[in-house]
Amino acid sequence: MVAFAAPGGGERVLDIGAGAGHTALALAPHVRTVVMTDPVEAMLAAARRVFDEAGVRNAEFMPASAEQLPFEEASFEIVTSRLAAHHFEDMALAMREIARVLRPGGRFIVVDTLAPEDSEAAAFQHEVERLRDPTHRRIYSRAQWIGFAEQAGLSLEHTDEVRKTHDFEPWLQRGGEDAGTMQRVRERFLHAPSSAIEALKITTSDGAVTSFTDRKLVLAARR
Repeated sequence: MVAFAAPGGGERVLDIGAGAGHTALALAPHVRTVVMTDPVEAMLAAARRVFDEAGVRNAEFMPASAEQLPFEEASFEIVTSRLAAHHFEDMALAMREIARVLRPGGRFIVVDTLAPEDSEAAAFQHEVERLRDPTHRRIYSRAQWIGFAEQAGLSLEHTDEVRKTHDFEPWLQRGGEDAGTMQRVRERFLHAPSSAIEALKITTSDGAVTSFTDRKLVLAARR
């Protein structure tokens, strides 16, 4: 994301859905200021700790949703969002807000999970993601992502796709759900349709799920 952002050193950067702040921390040494937003105060507190421990001071922290960014028009040269967009309530509105706060010529870089091309596999992945983590809203196809960007007035510069393999149990437990819900997710994976097994490369051993592999979209667009 730092490479795609191509910072020159004087930029004001907005990282949306910053979580624990790792993307903003990677950008901070290369820009003037990073502003982190997240609707969850506990995540912003975690980001503050990460920045304090790293001794990085050019950062601001603000509670906000992607759909209601509390900034003036044309406030940022760079806007980023990494592995947060599948939590957004309204992707089209969030993209319009991103375009609004970007300065002319500014760049938006997003990394998020891609929906499988097969509709049955996509429905399965949405189901298990939502079951594992109720804050999950939706994953989108490459075409949908490009559509959101273009409809908001952004010009596509680059897209890429990478595969990420997840060790199943650590992935499941990070969702923070109760034991009964986690067992339901395990059962759904064990009885996944063949389309999902193929699309997500689901692996099992001795009757237990060991891993799966999903796809991440990297998209860069300019205002």
